[in-house]
Amino acid sequence: MCILSGGLQGTDERGRLLRRTMMRYTSLSALLILRSVSTAVFKRFPTMDHVVEAGE
Repeated sequence: MCILSGGLQGTDERGRLLRRTMMRYTSLSALLILRSVSTAVFKRFPTMDHVVEAGE
């Protein structure tokens, strides 16, 4: 998060949206990696529908 905040400058709406979008993609990537190596995470999110449902 700190790297993204420092690398994407701007206090306007566009900068904020870019930072938020990057964090969403980062969180999704981490979840997908954890799903592939952790049975507990895989049980919590067995399909992509479960991931989408949890994000809403």
